Amino acid sequence: MGQGILFKRVGITGSPGTGKKTLAKGLALYTGYRVININSLCISKGAVAGRDKYGIIANTKKLKNIVHEQTKSDNFIIVGHLLPYITTSSIIQFIIILRCNPYILGERLKLRNYPEKKILMNVGAEILGTSYFDTIKKFGKRKIHVIETSSKKPKETLNEALVALSGKTGYDGSDIDWLGLVREKGDLRRFFPDSYY
Repeated sequence: MGQGILFKRVGITGSPGTGKKTLAKGLALYTGYRVININSLCISKGAVAGRDKYGIIANTKKLKNIVHEQTKSDNFIIVGHLLPYITTSSIIQFIIILRCNPYILGERLKLRNYPEKKILMNVGAEILGTSYFDTIKKFGKRKIHVIETSSKKPKETLNEALVALSGKTGYDGSDIDWLGLVREKGDLRRFFPDSYY
């Protein structure tokens, strides 16, 4: 299983709705690696600092310790939008960052019945590239591959991830500019309304 895969400690991150869990499942089937879902771990291991009307608030300090324990052996895929805040370069060898057009991402989150403000928060984070820039800052561009999932089917995303994990390609995603797209369409106030702040 997992022929050609160079890395035994893989991370997947990105904004909610970009396809992280779907990709993790596909990679796990191909590689035989176990999946460590950060959100599930947070809840099951009691690393919840509190709740608000949008969901849980993670205790990142406690979660870091839990993740450290869970990642002592190889052959894992750790997945979640909190990845850059609770892991280190010594834990993860390679990270796939999923990005998605904010207009498409907003529709995906509506289908999940997210409240409007939670949609704006998550789409706003994607427009600003929060997961992307925080991951680059922590791990550097050499340890990442970006997949833009807006119009890709899950199998296409999986195939691109497998090629990246085999070391045959690398894409740092630096040309993705959702802020420029939104500005060009005149939609800054739509995604960042005054009432949001």
